[in-house]
Amino acid sequence: MTGLRCTTVATTACLLCALAAPASAAPQAAGRFSVYGLAPAAAGQDRARAEAALGQALTPEAVPAARAATRAAALAASAAGVASVATQRCHHRQTTAQPGVRYALAGEVITRIETRDMRYSTLSGLHVGDTVARAQQVYGKRLHSTPHPYFDRGRVLTVYAPDRKFALVMESNDQGRIVTLRGGRLPEVTWLEGCS
Repeated sequence: MTGLRCTTVATTACLLCALAAPASAAPQAAGRFSVYGLAPAAAGQDRARAEAALGQALTPEAVPAARAATRAAALAASAAGVASVATQRCHHRQTTAQPGVRYALAGEVITRIETRDMRYSTLSGLHVGDTVARAQQVYGKRLHSTPHPYFDRGRVLTVYAPDRKFALVMESNDQGRIVTLRGGRLPEVTWLEGCS
């Protein structure tokens, strides 16, 4: 290039490495959760916009047999007029762009993004596997803690957005370790079952 001079061999080597990097590099394994989910997708986005941001389609989640039976029961209940409209329309998707992450959608809109994968953290650096004590240290008075209904000593830890329309939720087990991270809109982000 005219007018461009490399002053050192190291600078030239760095430039060549950057130019040689493949255009379709593997997806980054790590990401940071906020009250809105996991960028570049976010709660409140429609699926098409999230897919454009991710550069990949959100595909239907492979459902284990036990969860499929629960889903079938929910559909039967909805046919009988028992289930809520939110439950009828909720479904989960995933993408290889963010492995280990689930996207809950109501119709075509993302309501929450969640993981149990230790590769991801919150914006403040809290990971799945960290302790409740660390969460309390990181978030201080912003952290709301309530008993977890499925664990004797577990907690549901919540950090609300200033407008209280979105939240970051972390669940801990009996050993005081964070087992899930999720961000999304209220009330869906607080649902322990994903769609209820």
